[in-house]
Amino acid sequence: MPCCGPEDSFVSPFVKYVLFSFNFLCWLSGGVLIGIGIWAYLEKQKYYSKEIESVYDVIFDLAIIFLVLGAVIFILGYAGCIGALRENVYLLKFYYFAMLLIFLILLVGAVLAFVFRDKFGQRFTSLLKDNLIITYQDDPDKQSTIDWLQEQLGCCGVNTYRDWNKNQYYNCSSEGRYNPSPLACSVPHSCCKVQDTLMAGIPNILCGNGVLKMGGDSSLVYSIGCIDAVLGLEETQLPIMGGIAIGICFVLLIAMFLSYLLARQVEDQMLRWST
Repeated sequence: MPCCGPEDSFVSPFVKYVLFSFNFLCWLSGGVLIGIGIWAYLEKQKYYSKEIESVYDVIFDLAIIFLVLGAVIFILGYAGCIGALRENVYLLKFYYFAMLLIFLILLVGAVLAFVFRDKFGQRFTSLLKDNLIITYQDDPDKQSTIDWLQEQLGCCGVNTYRDWNKNQYYNCSSEGRYNPSPLACSVPHSCCKVQDTLMAGIPNILCGNGVLKMGGDSSLVYSIGCIDAVLGLEETQLPIMGGIAIGICFVLLIAMFLSYLLARQVEDQMLRWST
């Protein structure tokens, strides 16, 4: 007696609709991120326009980051959602291999960053100084991001507040040359422990005036660099950050398993119909 009737299916409704529901939410989330990215990019173009000259202009542009991230999530969400709903083997396999590739990239990147952490740290620090400190005044989005980070983390500069000497507007050691900038020898207001020194609620952009001079009053600003602040945050919030990392890996693995399982079930069903 056969184990399955002619109306029975190898495809599990539970696997199918769990995968569909998860990727439908991802699909919508990707669309929202794309919308935010487009809106942010268009709004920025109204007041400020800069040509993309290097890959770092993309990496440090929040609008483009939202667009790229949203596009990736949207495409994967579409493949998983429609692949599950229509039981399309090609879309399911595309989804499976794409998720596997993302998982491997994250895993290899984490391992390499740990093994070569000293070189990685030096390179990352140099990258931040060259693409955030130097160009701080050139991009409003970048400026807002740096200010927010320095305020939230209670830090100033990459390694130390003296990193702002690398910015042409704040530079206080121009090899003996006079710096005509009104911000010379100062630091961004987000470095100050107390920003509203003139009027309550309104930041004084010169609250750190003169701190880069020899003998300047460094007690006005945060002395710790943002790299050390982030590392300190990682140590204190290690359980939470570890839980988030494990959660992301768990979701990726579950999504890969369900898509692979559903694709095999669909192939078995197609094979059954062909015989």
